[in-house]
Amino acid sequence: MSHSSHDVPPPVNHLNLAPVIIVGHGSSGTSITSRLLRQYLKVSFGTESQFIPRYYYRLSRYGDLNVDENLRRLISEILEERWFLRCRKFGFQTNLGAVFADVGERSYRGVLDSIFSQLAKHNRMVRWGDKTPEYIYHLPVLKAVLPNARYIHIIRDGRDVALSVFERFWGAKNIVTAALEWRFALERVREFAQSLGEGQVLDIRYEDLLTEPRQTFARIMNFIHVDDAGGRLLDFIEQHATKELKTTNFDKWKAAFSEKQQFAFDRVCGDLLLEYGYETRTTDVRQPAGWERAFWSLDSRFRQWSRLDYWKDDLYKLELRTKQLKRSLG
Repeated sequence: MSHSSHDVPPPVNHLNLAPVIIVGHGSSGTSITSRLLRQYLKVSFGTESQFIPRYYYRLSRYGDLNVDENLRRLISEILEERWFLRCRKFGFQTNLGAVFADVGERSYRGVLDSIFSQLAKHNRMVRWGDKTPEYIYHLPVLKAVLPNARYIHIIRDGRDVALSVFERFWGAKNIVTAALEWRFALERVREFAQSLGEGQVLDIRYEDLLTEPRQTFARIMNFIHVDDAGGRLLDFIEQHATKELKTTNFDKWKAAFSEKQQFAFDRVCGDLLLEYGYETRTTDVRQPAGWERAFWSLDSRFRQWSRLDYWKDDLYKLELRTKQLKRSLG
């Protein structure tokens, strides 16, 4: 059976192989963006890595990575991270020997390049990426380890973010804490962008991805240096990616939140909402006093603690830290 040319994806030509890192507040659309980049632009994303800062902070424990034994120890400990377990859904597995043999530069960056490039090769791709929203808290680590990366910052209306996060085991569980966390995430990425070289961070609004996929992908492709002189790749993306996007998945907060909740969010973030093109009831923002933050933070914590899935995730982290503690003492 013959396929029309419209069904066959055009080849993807990367003019730059720097890693592509997607940053943004959780539930902002980082997952769908990484999936689309993987599918249409052939940037290899696995699941959330979550481990990059952890080993950066403890690099001194491993000593000189030019020494084979030290390098092997670092790799073997990283291989126990659940990223490797989760990436099996792509049919990907690796081992100490394979990662060690693939390390070029004897550095932490070299180890990361080896690990993520192995997944990329498995996916028949030449460029790797990562998407881990919690890296918002560790942006200086990304700058130190991946100074040449291209960073795509996904922004979504903070009220829709709050609505989504309220259903998860992680994140804020009341409107004030949600507003504060959204503000924190945007301001951290802004500071990060200013600390990097010119043009290393691209802001993409989730709502624009949904409603203007062609224009949004054109911006992304230009930013990460994917060549599409004839526009065939954009044509293909426009035809196919649109079917995967929930084009009306925004402004849900209008029906879900009370007037009081909406105003509470806008009072904390009205200026940022306006700046990023979202409607707001007020730009007369007032940051909560210390005691108010403490109250709402505690309220959010208690709501989290009532969820079983919160404790399951914490148990995994505890097991991992216990293993690492035993190693360091052993």
